[in-house]
Amino acid sequence: MKKRLRIAVLLLTGIVFFGTNQAQEEIIIGKKYTMRSAVLGEDRAYWVALPADYSNSKYLPQQYPVVYLLDGDANFNSFTSLQQSLAKGPYAMIPQMIVVGVLNTDRTRDMTPTPAGRTAFYDKQQTMFRNSGGNASFIRFLEKELRPRIDSQFRTNGFNTLVGHSFGGLTAVNILLNHTPLFNSYIIIDPSLWWDNEVILRQADSLLPKKDFARRNIYVAHAWKEIVPQDTTTDHQRAIRYFGDLLERTQPKGLRWHWQYYPNEDHGTITIPAAYDALKFIYKGQQVHVKQAVDDPDLVVRHYANLSKQLGITVQPSEPYLDWMGNYCLTVNRPEPAIRFYQQSVAIYPRSKNTCLQLAKAWRQKGDTTLAAQWERRAEKL
Repeated sequence: MKKRLRIAVLLLTGIVFFGTNQAQEEIIIGKKYTMRSAVLGEDRAYWVALPADYSNSKYLPQQYPVVYLLDGDANFNSFTSLQQSLAKGPYAMIPQMIVVGVLNTDRTRDMTPTPAGRTAFYDKQQTMFRNSGGNASFIRFLEKELRPRIDSQFRTNGFNTLVGHSFGGLTAVNILLNHTPLFNSYIIIDPSLWWDNEVILRQADSLLPKKDFARRNIYVAHAWKEIVPQDTTTDHQRAIRYFGDLLERTQPKGLRWHWQYYPNEDHGTITIPAAYDALKFIYKGQQVHVKQAVDDPDLVVRHYANLSKQLGITVQPSEPYLDWMGNYCLTVNRPEPAIRFYQQSVAIYPRSKNTCLQLAKAWRQKGDTTLAAQWERRAEKL
């Protein structure tokens, strides 16, 4: 018995020793930054996840859209994972993007537009919402401090999306109505439009019919299985439904919108499926059928022209995407479409050494050594 025990201990020790001597590599999804906010009078932390190809030296540095994620400390991991999945490979449904998680210090203060007009039934001491009504200052922080910091710190392309859930959704609707240009797209998840006798909803009633939203996109998600511990549950449901009805009735000018009901989700579980669906809605038209594009490479050009029109900003296929398409064509011995994909790439990224070399490779596969040599010489000069 002692012998068997001694052998077991030795084996276990060996396993532990072996495991601790293996190279340990961290899996890092983002970095934490801190900035001093003069507007709010405090330090504010934010987390940033960069796109997979952000530092890929094979390609030229590119600019990326940015997603600002309210309640970043709660939603950063899940959101970055799902957006990376949607942005992966040649079948990507959305572009690679920079994700900025905005962390909270005083959530109720920052995300409510007015001081509380009433308290929750379980808040007998009337303390839960006492420090409310600081949304205007928080929005100024986003506009005057955080946005400029991100734009100067990272390579951004000017297309910005705001994601807000619950009080964050209330903030998103407030910004949409009163600070529309601040973001291009809004993902509004089960927003707390019941706040202060529906003060923001009443503004929506007034502004939606007459305002030009200038190519803004919004996705509104509504959960059914309410578990919010407050006496405003009925108001919460009714307010979101009214907002959806208001969008349908007024058809606001310049606003591309979608309202989605999630009968099997509650206030806590709706964030992931809603964000997934919302990203696909915003970038509908991003995905190009690979085999159709191989047969007609200019399909990519037309696709992105339509997407640019939809989003109100010029959108180009990325260099990694065009490289993948061209390389796929070379792999299946289709040099003609490969040449067309690399011609598209060199038109957008004329100083890309990789594109010039790949174009030379495509011409060589086609049998034109003269053009292949020309592109190789051009690559040498870059």
